[in-house]
Amino acid sequence: MNYQIVCAGIGGRGVLLASTVLIETAIHSGYHALASDEYGMSQRGGSVVSLIKIGEFKSPLVGRESADILLAFEESEFYRNLPFLKKGGLGVVNSRNSALPEAILGLLTEREIGHFLIDADGIATDAGTIQASNMALLGFFSHLSVGPYTYGNVRDTIETRTKGKFVAKNLAVFDAGYNHAKDSSI
Repeated sequence: MNYQIVCAGIGGRGVLLASTVLIETAIHSGYHALASDEYGMSQRGGSVVSLIKIGEFKSPLVGRESADILLAFEESEFYRNLPFLKKGGLGVVNSRNSALPEAILGLLTEREIGHFLIDADGIATDAGTIQASNMALLGFFSHLSVGPYTYGNVRDTIETRTKGKFVAKNLAVFDAGYNHAKDSSI
């Protein structure tokens, strides 16, 4: 099993914690994993991209139209990093919108790319912590059960990887994201 995943967002949105959870979940499930992070002005809200490869790869870099999955923690970063997704790939996007613009939908259809929009910010805000929207996105993604990323595997990693005082809140938001996908019959 080989997966190439791109996590994209902006500074302060938990992109690096989410990618760490994905990497450690894969390793705990017995897979080989590589990663590379790109962040420059992340402290000032700049772009943050984490490239993850699960399987027998020699380089952590993900090439154009090679990624299986794009987890976008900001809708604008989905557009910016869309060239990473391969034909037939999957995008999971944090968005308050109910649909993407027609031009983007046409491109996704042409390239047979599936996508889900989830209001991760809204889910996290309802749980009392917008800072944990990354956990809502991971919860939603875990409902898809792609490779080692099942609900139990990802939740276990969050429980062991998150700092003590944030564990309960992060798990609550993760569960809310998972239940949102479940309740949406996804």
